[in-house]
Amino acid sequence: MNPTLRPLVAATLALLLGLLPALRFAPPPPALLALTAVTILWAAVTHRDSSPSGASPFPLLLCFASLGGLLGAAAVRQASEDCRNGIPDGTRVNVSGVLGAASRVEGEASSPLVPLEYATVEAGGAVCMRPVRARLPLGAPLAAGAEIRGAGEWRRSPLPVVPSGWPADPMFSGTVTLDTLLGTTPPSVLRHPLLFARGRTEARLQRLFPHHFGLAEALLLGRRERMDSAVRERFVRAGLVHLLAISGAHVALFAAMLLLVGDAMRLPRERVRAGTIGVTALYLALIGAPGSAVRAGIMLSLALLARIIQRPSATMPIVAASALALIAWDPRTVLDPGVQLSFAGVGALMLAARVDLDAMPRHLARGPGRYVTEAVIVSVVAFALTAPVTAYHFGAVSPIAIAANLPAVPLTSLALVGVVTALVVDPVFSPVAGLIADGAAVSLDAVDRVARVAGEVPFGYLHLARPEWGLWCALALATLVGLRATMRLSKGVGWAVAAGLVLSVGLAWPAVGTARSDALEIHFVDVGQGDAVAIRTPGARWLLIDTGPRDERFDAGARRVLPFLSAHGASRVDALILTHPHADHIGGAPAIVEGVAVGRVIEPGLAVGTDLYLELLSLIEKREIPWARAEAGRRLSVDGVELRFLWPDPGLVDTGAEPNDASAVVHLRYGSFAALLTGDAPAEVEQELVRREGTALRADILKAGHHGSSTSTSAELLAAVQPELAVISAGRRNRYGHPSPEVVSRLQARGIEIARTDLEGSVSVRVSAGDGYGWRRLSP
Repeated sequence: MNPTLRPLVAATLALLLGLLPALRFAPPPPALLALTAVTILWAAVTHRDSSPSGASPFPLLLCFASLGGLLGAAAVRQASEDCRNGIPDGTRVNVSGVLGAASRVEGEASSPLVPLEYATVEAGGAVCMRPVRARLPLGAPLAAGAEIRGAGEWRRSPLPVVPSGWPADPMFSGTVTLDTLLGTTPPSVLRHPLLFARGRTEARLQRLFPHHFGLAEALLLGRRERMDSAVRERFVRAGLVHLLAISGAHVALFAAMLLLVGDAMRLPRERVRAGTIGVTALYLALIGAPGSAVRAGIMLSLALLARIIQRPSATMPIVAASALALIAWDPRTVLDPGVQLSFAGVGALMLAARVDLDAMPRHLARGPGRYVTEAVIVSVVAFALTAPVTAYHFGAVSPIAIAANLPAVPLTSLALVGVVTALVVDPVFSPVAGLIADGAAVSLDAVDRVARVAGEVPFGYLHLARPEWGLWCALALATLVGLRATMRLSKGVGWAVAAGLVLSVGLAWPAVGTARSDALEIHFVDVGQGDAVAIRTPGARWLLIDTGPRDERFDAGARRVLPFLSAHGASRVDALILTHPHADHIGGAPAIVEGVAVGRVIEPGLAVGTDLYLELLSLIEKREIPWARAEAGRRLSVDGVELRFLWPDPGLVDTGAEPNDASAVVHLRYGSFAALLTGDAPAEVEQELVRREGTALRADILKAGHHGSSTSTSAELLAAVQPELAVISAGRRNRYGHPSPEVVSRLQARGIEIARTDLEGSVSVRVSAGDGYGWRRLSP
């Protein structure tokens, strides 16, 4: 029987068929109810089934599809009306709740964001009773399960660089930064037993693994707030970040340990299996029930339950049942990248199981070679099925993961067994637990070393443009037809090979390029307190002026600019222009240079010795990227778009000028349209340019200098440029008070439209030759 024709599987597919369009387009529930009634009536009248019972499956499937539509519409409405979305940025709030993780551990210099469960947020007379994320003031560490009361400020999360039509999780709409704790209550096993147990577990992990606490906590509890950022980046680049999230492999290993212990103690198998189901459920509740782990827990429980009642089971219905349960729990779960990757991983295991190893050469299908062959097949198929998900959500894939997973997965399993065993033994015999923890630490070091080596392999980690799903579907159909016609493969292997070929072609497609048009697009990317201007030429080539800031917590290049480029199909930047070497302008440049192909770098070449600037120059030299000095008189022409450098003067950078005084100023022209991009040039430079250029400075759009500081965007410049739109790139709640009220008033007095990234997010403008080179704002 075709697995997709099983009733539960068909019902799940029908539910998804109704759910996904509703999540995306949010039709009103009355319309869905009317459509449900009409379609069921139509199906009952016009469709007949040839089965002996005479019952038609279509009305039931249409009911599931309509139910999916209703669930999707309700989920969208619930997310849009969530009270957390309505709290204004910067509002003073009073908060009470229970810590979902330790506020801080010994040795940390700052407090990470931690979940606040059972939270009540009082803002301006309104009360919002929803979980939130909070950052507590420095002080004595508080364990998970501690009750707190405090006052602070609500900070809205930055708008996404590429707005999505899918409903966002209100949990990430903002955070609370507490500056005052009004009261705390220690964790209580009676009031919050699971959170109390989580806190005790965190404390033991910190004591047993003082040098590997962040990694051990991630493996066992799925929390990564305290992982060193460099370690986390290594795992991302190596394609091993799935090991740091509680997934099916973790749950399966945890259950296997329980079953082995039960067998070793010669307990009745039915009781061991029932106990495993119960303990696994408690473990999932302890770690917060992430969707990917819940999927694995449901599948495991159903499989064990079938053994207990001695009934046959099939994989596809069990997968479908877990999907139905997750959708019933929260329909928006299907949008979670972790859940999508989890189901893709299950699909990879199912496809890999269909490969006929006996048809392979003897040395690959017998003895130890068989285990290696199976591991390689699983790794290859898993990469093929998960790559589209990671490319879509994160704009990157890690081909090196195919090789890195081979040693990393068993090492992680060994480490996880050691971590769990040490925790269990610790209350009984602490010295032995310490020895076990030391052994587990060796495995943790080995996993980290694998990630370090794999993460440094050239082309092992690739930034890609967001997949074009329509193209992939067409390629899938063509590839499958070709395989069926030319290759004698079993259906399972055929699908696996076809998926790999299709996804490989789909991932490589952005390199071919996109169609030309007569339009120029200028995107002022929201990078916080900094600048980044992405320019798409009519020939679909990209220029980038500045890359945003970088500090120990935030890299605008990796977190904002690269995702923006990926979502817009950019896999290459023809010219990277850096106005001056301040961190808020070049901070993201190393990530850009490492993440996409860069044709050339143009920057003033100031003699500064900051670590960031030297790092960037080293990367440019290592990748042999052509370098040129940004100076007055230089021109760059790409697809009819001309960039003319007005500042700095040749030789100015050799006089030891301040970086802002030598900031590059660029005048962009496309037909009769013009834009003036001034970097951080101060008013003195602006006045000199007005004296030199006069009316040649005229521009439709002006990027306000120095993030709207009072030291730039002078009255003389505005009189010469006469812009219709002024764009101010500044960060929310920035400590400099940008933009200056004086500058805002100056712009308003001249009737100039103002766009601010701190209020609106990324600002995009489109200029079309077909419209007489007129410009218009693009909707977010």
